[in-house]
Parts: sequence; C-alpha cells; structure tokens
Amino acid sequence: MTVTFTTSYAEYLKPETVEYIEVNCIDGEYSLGDALTFIDENSEEEFLEYYDEYIEVGEENGYEAVDAFIKLNSLNDLADFADAYIGEYQSPERMAQDYFESGTGRLDYRISIDWLETAEYLLQHDVDRVGDFYFRCSY
Repeated sequence: MTVTFTTSYAEYLKPETVEYIEVNCIDGEYSLGDALTFIDENSEEEFLEYYDEYIEVGEENGYEAVDAFIKLNSLNDLADFADAYIGEYQSPERMAQDYFESGTGRLDYRISIDWLETAEYLLQHDVDRVGDFYFRCSY
C-alpha cells in the first residue's frame, strides 16, 4: 500500500501515526512528503520509532550517506552511524589513504604505499562500500 497521497494518508494510517504527522509535519518542521515516503519505504512502526533520529542524523551527515548506511545495516543501527561512517570518496585509493593517515597521524613521506592494493584489502576485510560512501564493518 502506498500512502504518499498527501490528502488521504489519514484514512490508511494508525491514529498515532496521523497525530505524529500532524504535529511534526503539518504544524512542525518536517516535510509531509518525505515522511510519507519514509513510511512507504519502511513501515509505520519504524517511522514512529526512528524518524526523528533519521532526520537528525540525515541533517548532520547528509541523507545519501545515511540511506547508504541503512542499506548495509538497518534503521535500528542509526545510533552507530557516526562510529561507522568513514566518508564519501571518489576513489577507494583516496579512502584508504585517508583511513590510515587520519587514524595514525602523518605517515612517513619515505614510505611508498600502493593505495589501490590497500583499499582492496580494506574492502575485503574492514570496510563496506555503497556507491561513494564508506563505512567501518566493526564499529
């Protein structure tokens, strides 16, 4: 069932969901269309339980990154987003370089590292990727 009909959602949703929408979307600061899309893609129960946190994490980090994280994990894991998120990179090599340089400080300039090979290892063992978004497997 698709409830994105902004004029008739109240006929299909539970009273507590309708009340939340009326307070937070119609009278509040959230978008009604975005809220209904979230319900369509997830469930009413997940909407009531996770939507505030989804909005907060999405506003802080970007919704594309949060949606990528949810594809790998679940809405239940949103509280761990900040610990898991490595960043958005155009190449795995750049991610691998930043992964090690930001975690250990500056690498000695005399050391030559094959960042592509390092990235391939990370992606097999320690890092997940959705598009250009990278996340730690263990967080």
